[in-house]
Amino acid sequence: IQNQGVEISLGITPVMTEDFRWKTSFNFSTNKNKVIELHPDLKTFVYGDEGFSSSYSMRLVEGGALGDIYGKAFERDEATGQIVFSKDEDGDLVPNVVGSGNTVKVGNSNPDFMLGWGNTLTYKGFSLYFLIDARIGGDVMSLTQADLDSRGVTKETAEARDRGYVEYQGQRFENVKGFYGTTGGRNGISEYYMYDATNIRLRELSLGYSFPQSLLAKTKVFKGIDLSLVARNLFFFYKDAPFDPDATLSVGNNNQGIDVFGMPTTRNIGFNVKFTF
Repeated sequence: IQNQGVEISLGITPVMTEDFRWKTSFNFSTNKNKVIELHPDLKTFVYGDEGFSSSYSMRLVEGGALGDIYGKAFERDEATGQIVFSKDEDGDLVPNVVGSGNTVKVGNSNPDFMLGWGNTLTYKGFSLYFLIDARIGGDVMSLTQADLDSRGVTKETAEARDRGYVEYQGQRFENVKGFYGTTGGRNGISEYYMYDATNIRLRELSLGYSFPQSLLAKTKVFKGIDLSLVARNLFFFYKDAPFDPDATLSVGNNNQGIDVFGMPTTRNIGFNVKFTF
């Protein structure tokens, strides 16, 4: 596996006066990997449990990349690209699936690039810091959404029932139950549950205050008293996926970019007091 990437950091101080200072920093990073060669006896390598029954698998294929996600896709008409239908046991039209097993590449969990923008503003004894993170590109899959859709308990399925049809890529599927019965579930059509992993968030925010030395001198005890309020993962400015793309099932090689009933991301807020004697 060949990796090629770059990371660039830039820090500047646009404003600096006797009472006020603004420091800002930018960080850009990107990495591309490619599977150059596998063992001669391996046309493809599935890492993780090869007998695992689900609508995805993580595969290595020569010319591909680490993080490629393979799954099931809709069968499409070669001329028009439209999804092909067939009739179920009740005679209703449902979308067809390409082949059997997870044989179609449906995405890659790695971002195209990542950005960070940090800022520190100080005014006399006050300081404000915030960090905005951006992950641009990459794909994630939500088996949580797939399973809940198959049970008809999501907002999306309720809205489809109210409309009387599901609309996907310009096509209408009037058999709502049949559509989600085919696409949803543990072994459904994974193409439908792929999402853009792009997200922009306020990663960290802190507000602090340091007591002035003129006041501390009167105590004859403290050399410094610092108060700070620190918060992390406050909110998203933008997110496409129905879950936090950073909080996937595993940080190992088996489940990158996969969500299976994961715990929601937590927002945490803390308060610090520091005394210096």
